[in-house]
Amino acid sequence: MARTIVFSNRKGGSGKTTTTVNVSFGLAYKGYNVLLIDTDPQGHSTISYGINLTNIKKDLSSVLLDNEDIEDCIVSTSIQRLKILPATKRLTEFEKHFSAIRESRTILSERINNILGKYDYVTFDTPPTLSLLTVSSLIAANEIYIPMPTHFLAMEGLAEMVRLIYKINKLYNPKLKLKGIIPTFYREKTRLAREIISEIRENLGENIILHPIRLNISLAEAPRYGKTIFQYQLNSHGAYDYYRLTEQIEKIENGK
Repeated sequence: MARTIVFSNRKGGSGKTTTTVNVSFGLAYKGYNVLLIDTDPQGHSTISYGINLTNIKKDLSSVLLDNEDIEDCIVSTSIQRLKILPATKRLTEFEKHFSAIRESRTILSERINNILGKYDYVTFDTPPTLSLLTVSSLIAANEIYIPMPTHFLAMEGLAEMVRLIYKINKLYNPKLKLKGIIPTFYREKTRLAREIISEIRENLGENIILHPIRLNISLAEAPRYGKTIFQYQLNSHGAYDYYRLTEQIEKIENGK
């Protein structure tokens, strides 16, 4: 059965999509079969793999709105062992028409059940909001990792995510566990970054902080070319940091 992992933060600009895209690639590169489910109507994870949104005939919205077979909507990427269930703007229709219906929160989890045995990892990229699609992803996953910049205002978003995890545990998915906080846009020489990491460890545990992702311009440039950081600039700090992070996540046992 696949490990189901969601990368999420209700704050935009946290490096969430960059993390999902590059960790998914890293796991596929290491020989695992990976499915990335893009639940953000902006489709940024889809674009980051060089997939043109205008060429997509079926996507996640087809599964959620039209009851299409999920396997008919999954597409291959240029990366062996890595597939993606893409997202388009039509996903906003799911938000618009189903947000008030409590039962809709479990639709995604129910639809992916039959394919979990075909992958080693299923990863989710979520919108930068506490939306129906974010909640649906948390209900469908067993592990959550929160990418967050190391600045003061990001702490509010982290606290809100922790409260949401507690609520999901209580109402829908007791298996969902916070496995790690990923510092992004990290500058290790700044006192603020060190203080924030220290505060998180004090409140959530010594081992909750994973390998930080340093500020690196190549990470911002790579999606423009439809590439991961490993394809775009293998010798960059960004590639090194995401490979180290991938190794850490690989070693974390689900449910432990």
